Amino acid sequence: MIVTDLDGLPVRLRAPHDLSFTARWGRVFAVLDDQDSGNLCLGIEGPAGRVFVKYAGAPTVRYDGDVAEAAAQARRAAGVYRALAHPTLVTLREAVDVGAGHALVFDWTDATPVGRQYEQSHVVRGMDLAARVDAVRQVYDFHAHAAAQGWVAVDLYDGSVMVEPGTGRVVLCDLDLYERAPVVNRMGRMWGSSRFMSPEEYELGAPIDEVTNVVALGTLAHTFLGDDATRSPAAWAGSAAQLAVAARATHPERDARWPSVAALAEAWRAAVNLPPCRTA
Repeated sequence: MIVTDLDGLPVRLRAPHDLSFTARWGRVFAVLDDQDSGNLCLGIEGPAGRVFVKYAGAPTVRYDGDVAEAAAQARRAAGVYRALAHPTLVTLREAVDVGAGHALVFDWTDATPVGRQYEQSHVVRGMDLAARVDAVRQVYDFHAHAAAQGWVAVDLYDGSVMVEPGTGRVVLCDLDLYERAPVVNRMGRMWGSSRFMSPEEYELGAPIDEVTNVVALGTLAHTFLGDDATRSPAAWAGSAAQLAVAARATHPERDARWPSVAALAEAWRAAVNLPPCRTA
């Protein structure tokens, strides 16, 4: 491992790599170099404001794969953000070949990441119950929007979700691996956090679809309202009706789950006394 200096901040890499191209956006004020995805993530501030740059092409310390494949995946990911543009999804400003790879440039957000690895669960717990319930609604409405356009969530987990505690607004990010249907498990154990994965995400050749996705979505309800590791009813802060919606979503048997993301989203809305959502 080597440590290089970038605008006064240390960046850990496995080998030297020219990062001078970052100056095109301004001065680096934040570095996230501990990702296992092959991406080096940077906060950069310049004349156009603050941006979040996700760069694939550098030999990051925790990535064991082919750097060229990481860059190719970043290029594919740009299509996901463009196709699924939505008020709940972080805004992609540009996607560009730079340095020895590819960079996705997003609007910067001060929203708090809720992923367990960020140790910010107290922020969610500090939100009032109604805001936590509505955060789940926002996540579900976005994924109903995505499913209506033929997209399947891959590697959806709590690390994909951020929230603005003051407003309760959800910001979704890190949806790079989402795919257009039909999707089949080509890996065996797929990408993802085991807390959010369905049985078919461990089964080579299994279909990966909306019925798969409701498992992660149901687990995310526990992220906001309970314990997503145990899904214990004792930890649940919402209503019994809301718990029943999440429980059906996370059932290990496909036939016992909600048949679509839209069905899950509408069931959640009914459980919180909201009118139906129009995704078309």
